[in-house]
Amino acid sequence: MDDIKKSLENWLNDLNNFSFQNYENLPDFELYMDQVMKYLDRQLYIFQTTTSDKQITSSMINNYVKGEVIPAPVSKRYTREHLAYIQEVCTLKQVLSIAEVKQILDKTYAEGHDKATAYDEFNYMNSTITSEVVDNTFKKLNDVDANDIDALNKIALDYAVTANAYIEVAKRILFLNRNFEYTQKIREAQAKEDAERAEKERKKAEKKAAKEADSNDNDNENEKESE
Repeated sequence: MDDIKKSLENWLNDLNNFSFQNYENLPDFELYMDQVMKYLDRQLYIFQTTTSDKQITSSMINNYVKGEVIPAPVSKRYTREHLAYIQEVCTLKQVLSIAEVKQILDKTYAEGHDKATAYDEFNYMNSTITSEVVDNTFKKLNDVDANDIDALNKIALDYAVTANAYIEVAKRILFLNRNFEYTQKIREAQAKEDAERAEKERKKAEKKAAKEADSNDNDNENEKESE
């Protein structure tokens, strides 16, 4: 690597041309794990820094299934829906915990949502933001010499600090969402409990009133008989 800047520019061009396949272009036949891994290795190769830098492994996928982050395969076979989930997980897990990734996916792919549309929206967002970052990086590189490590390091630091700020905001939003939903569940449970208690009290009062009414009727009948 004689020219760091040139190598970076070449990779940025590749990154700018990269995007995950849209949902309809994902394999429309079922795949076994080894086929899934071959497909994902080809898709994610651009993000590797070394041959041992695996973005996804079969163990990871199995753990995602166990943790209900992605749907379980049917008869050990994976569909395009699984590939969509896994590719989104691979993107989000770089900056969020798996629990937070699951939180997002549970909402994105909630029952009743069109999974193809949801995935394509994620894919479009990912590609658009990546292109913006690539363009911005090329502008920063205009004033950088071929192997100016200090200048390149400042760009890396700038991006790392910026990314961290965005990550903190994202995590705070997810935290607030979790707290709100938890509070809502508690309120709903309390409201249900109060309603059930009120219903029991109502039935108890009705039963008491009916009993008193029967008692009064009996008293009236006894009075008539005594007359």
